[in-house]
Amino acid sequence: MKEVRDKRQAVVVLGFPGVTMSHPDRLALDLIQEACSDLGSRLFLRIRDELGLAYYVGAQHFAGLIPGYFCFYAGTEPDKVVRVKDEFFQQIAALARDGLSEDELARAKAKWIGQRKIARQELGHQAMTAALDELYGLGFDYSERSDPRYEAVTRDEIRRCAQSYLREAAAVVAVLQPASD
Repeated sequence: MKEVRDKRQAVVVLGFPGVTMSHPDRLALDLIQEACSDLGSRLFLRIRDELGLAYYVGAQHFAGLIPGYFCFYAGTEPDKVVRVKDEFFQQIAALARDGLSEDELARAKAKWIGQRKIARQELGHQAMTAALDELYGLGFDYSERSDPRYEAVTRDEIRRCAQSYLREAAAVVAVLQPASD
């Protein structure tokens, strides 16, 4: 007889205080997000592929006019929530200790910059980005000037930002799971 598994899903989110849009650490946090969010990321490979703990896994950085947030998230089975949370904290500790590898950082920069170059090919996107950047006090041409700034982010900056912002003591853990029967 085939075992029927409950397909209800839980979502684990580890949130941390972030920065404003004009804060210089925004760039490193954006690159950490990118490095932790694709199918080849350390989080995906470890938590989903190696350990089989999650359906999806990623990171999100949201900078605002007031300090935003940085979070890690995963969709998992309810009985795996604690293991996912523990693995997140282990991966975050490794980021704070070691930063990103040269390959991870280079891939994150290439993806981040490449995605923005593609988006800038659309006139409507250019107009909206210029208007929002001006509204946010960054200058209408901020997006056009940002690629070299992302390229200049170093592994040391990544490590320092991970140590500064992704501290376990500052984490807020949210778990959304199905109601028990």
